[in-house]
Amino acid sequence: MNEEFELQKRIASADPGRDAPELDHTVVTRASLGTPRRQFGFRGLRLGLGVGSISLAVTAVALAITLPAVMAPSPLFTVANSSGGGEKLSSGAASSSDMAESSVYWPGWISYEYNAGPAVSDTTGNGQVFQGSLVGEPLEILKEMSILFGVTGEPIRDEWSDDSYPSYSITEENASLSIYWSGTGTWSFSNWTNYQYDCAEDATETSNDEFQSCEPQPTPELIPSASELRSETVSLLQAMGLDFQADSITIYRDDWGAYASLPYLTEGIDSGLQTYLNWGMDGQLTYFSSHSIELVARGSFDTVSALESVSRISEGRWYGNPPERFYQGLESRMAADSRMASDGQKADANGVEAQSDSYDPQDGSEPTTDSDASQIDEPLVVEDPNQNDEPEIIQLTVERAGATMLSVWDSSGNYWLVPGYVLFNDQGWFDSVISLKEGVIELPEPMVMLPMDENQKGPAVSEMID
Repeated sequence: MNEEFELQKRIASADPGRDAPELDHTVVTRASLGTPRRQFGFRGLRLGLGVGSISLAVTAVALAITLPAVMAPSPLFTVANSSGGGEKLSSGAASSSDMAESSVYWPGWISYEYNAGPAVSDTTGNGQVFQGSLVGEPLEILKEMSILFGVTGEPIRDEWSDDSYPSYSITEENASLSIYWSGTGTWSFSNWTNYQYDCAEDATETSNDEFQSCEPQPTPELIPSASELRSETVSLLQAMGLDFQADSITIYRDDWGAYASLPYLTEGIDSGLQTYLNWGMDGQLTYFSSHSIELVARGSFDTVSALESVSRISEGRWYGNPPERFYQGLESRMAADSRMASDGQKADANGVEAQSDSYDPQDGSEPTTDSDASQIDEPLVVEDPNQNDEPEIIQLTVERAGATMLSVWDSSGNYWLVPGYVLFNDQGWFDSVISLKEGVIELPEPMVMLPMDENQKGPAVSEMID
């Protein structure tokens, strides 16, 4: 048997149109003018969907396996541990930590639990992310500074400089110019004068010159007025080619010196960085520092609500640094609270002025103290028989939130500006957290607080979770 002939015969017999009648050419023309007929009914459709759903299910499983690896966007950057520095504390907790290092250590720790008040919004949003990029050449910037401040000499590469964090400087007697060409490109001028103090006569002066003291007398007449300081600040900013707004300059002046501060702007955007100037007792400029970066937009991203951000405070990984104005506002409120507390302590419940324990500042005597306590050289660990390893829980309520841009450092030492919230609690201080949705940036590993063990002399410590 001819196998090729048999195969052709079988193919021909399988043709479904082999017995169809030959149609006149007008059939096709009339069909195009008529109403199309439904090719299958509900019953056929149901059968088709049933069969098709199996195929779609298989396809969906395949896509679920492959798409995340292919389409999931990479994080913009990895946040440095504690935003590039030591462990960041909230404004109130930082003060408590400072006091703990120099006073009594309790063998335990405090844990804050945050709750959102009714005024905290659940509205989500969207915000820009910016990355800092160095602008200019470090040696050229040093050259401009040397001309402006009259510091001569050749720039040298500092001995601690390396390729990752290069730094250069020019030094002439007490004057110094420096620039760090990494991060935000920080540069500074300093000129610390050896003041010839006008000393007041010391009533406790002895015949031994070694123990004689000198109380410097202020010379406020040498310090420029606030308007003169503002004018000098504007001139120096313009000379260095800095972008700024004159009404954002804060001037502080007293009998001992003065300083000015203002936000560092790039294309009119508050970068979260500051420019500082300082004048000494003789009215001469002693310090001027700023930065050399521009902000590059990296995209707009969805953000979580202030309500959801409250839960991020306790994680300790969403920290970002808010603009200086928030700290200035906090300092003002704390100063006002301190004055109110001081006024309240001047009188007891009966309206009688409070007196100290046998200390009269007029007789030159020392205040009465506990003789045992005065001999302590090491921090005191207070023993508590009821102490356990459970933390002391303090409840805090976030009463309001303010949206702002926060400064963040990545693990490579780069500077970023990201959207976030400043969350004000009912204890008078605040926490600042990043509001970007999960996945936009990569967070550092979480930290956990460990209680102090019985052999430890010091505060509780943190450990990194592997």
